[in-house]
Parts: sequence; structure tokens; C-alpha cells
Amino acid sequence: MVGCALQVAPEAGSGLEELSTGVALYGGVGLCFVGLGLALLARRLLNKHWPGYVPAVPVSLGYLLAGVLAYGLGTLAGLACLIGEPTGEASPYPWRLPALLGVSTLANLAMVAVVWAWARTRTGALGLGLAGASRAWAAGSGLWLLCLPLLFGLSVIWQWILLQWSGEVLSQVVVGYFEDTSGAALAVAALLGIVVIPFLEEVIFRGFLQSALVSRLGARLGVILTALLFALLHGLPSFVPILALALLLGELRQRTGSLWASYAVHLFHNGLQIAILASGLQAN
Repeated sequence: MVGCALQVAPEAGSGLEELSTGVALYGGVGLCFVGLGLALLARRLLNKHWPGYVPAVPVSLGYLLAGVLAYGLGTLAGLACLIGEPTGEASPYPWRLPALLGVSTLANLAMVAVVWAWARTRTGALGLGLAGASRAWAAGSGLWLLCLPLLFGLSVIWQWILLQWSGEVLSQVVVGYFEDTSGAALAVAALLGIVVIPFLEEVIFRGFLQSALVSRLGARLGVILTALLFALLHGLPSFVPILALALLLGELRQRTGSLWASYAVHLFHNGLQIAILASGLQAN
């Protein structure tokens, strides 16, 4: 899967390579301490307004297998569209980033088709009802803001750990393509990465896969396993911060019963990361 919930990428600013590793580490630890307190406040607020977990709608093994197959076929179809794309550092291709995000979109759409077939006869299965949507959206946005320092701190610490381990700053594949992207191509990439793909991923992960796991394993374990899978598919460079983000997304979905809460967080988080990347590259 092409990673979309981008970590706070070092390329967007001066980067960890241009900072003292000690300063980066202490800054990350400080953010985590502050963020942990705010995250505990967020959890208290969530427990106050949504004290229990909403029951999940079971998903049959047949639908799960069909979804995985559809995702694979969608990925192959998207990759086929990239055949003949210009490659190589000597010839920058400004549409490479939207093309890669397009592959992710096609793969997600293929699986969403299966999810929709499962959900159309199960009222409220995906949590996309409009009743209470504005409240769920506001709750997700507010809790994300409270958790943001922790997410940033974890990102800095994780990048510091990877830097000590590998000797270089690692980032998701799509991050490297921002340098060659501008104008209309950047606008298309932003639309896909901020609005379209987060919605599709929420339908797949929090609406479908989490329901399948929660109905079989219980709410806590289901949320954790869904978050682990989501983080693993986004790759090692962003694993820890994406895992923390995914746990927030899963808790919101399972507590509020609304996919709009987790989608609001996903949308704003991706929007912030892409804004940081775009503004950092323009500054350079």
C-alpha cells in the first residue's frame, strides 16, 4: 500500500541530519511528555462522552478473502497504468506522485466495492450515517488536536532511532517524490492524499477490517490488531507514529460508532503533513 498518512518528514524542513541528534531526541521526549498528558485528557473526555464500545457487525471469511483479492487486483491494475512512466533522477516527472497515489486509490476502490457489497444489507455497519455525524466530526477533530504533540514527539523519536540504526533519515516512498511535484500535479496529489484516500482507508480498515476483528476478538484486541496492520502497511519509516495515530482512529470509531470521527482525524492529519512537506520544499 502506498503510505498516505505521512509522518512528520525531515525532508520538509532542515531535517534531522542538520540538527544535533541530542537536540532532536530531547525535543521529541519533551513533546511526548506534554503530549502524553494531553492524550490522557483526550482519553478521559472520550470515556466521559462515549463510555463504552459500540458492538461490531460480523464479517464473514468469504467477504474478507474477496476484499484481499480485490485489493490485489486493484493494485495490479494501478501498476499497469504506470508502465512507461519516466524514471531516473535525471528526468524528474512531476506526475509521479499523483500516479503513485492513484495506484493506491485504485487498489482501495477495488476493496471498497467488496466492502460496499457487504455493508449494503447491514444498516449502520460502516458508521456512515448522518445522525450524529457533526458531533463525531467535532469530537475527532478536538481529540486529534490534543494528541498532536504526542504524535509529533513519537515521530521525532522514531526518526532519531532509525537514524542511529541505519545512519540515514528514512522516509516513506511518496515523500521523496514531493521534490519533483508542483502546480496541478501537487494539487491532484493533495486531493488524493488528504480527502480521497483517507476516506477509502477508513472504510476499509476501521469500517470493515476492524469490525471483522472486533466481532471475533473483542474491542480492545480488535482495535490494536487493526492499528498494527495499518502501521505495518505504511512501512518502517513511519511505523510508530502511524501506529499511535491508528490506535486513536480505532478508538474513535469503536467508541462513537461513527466513521466520520476517525475520517476527520485522518483528513486533518494528512493535510497537516502534506502542508508541512509542501511548505518545506518551497522554503528550500
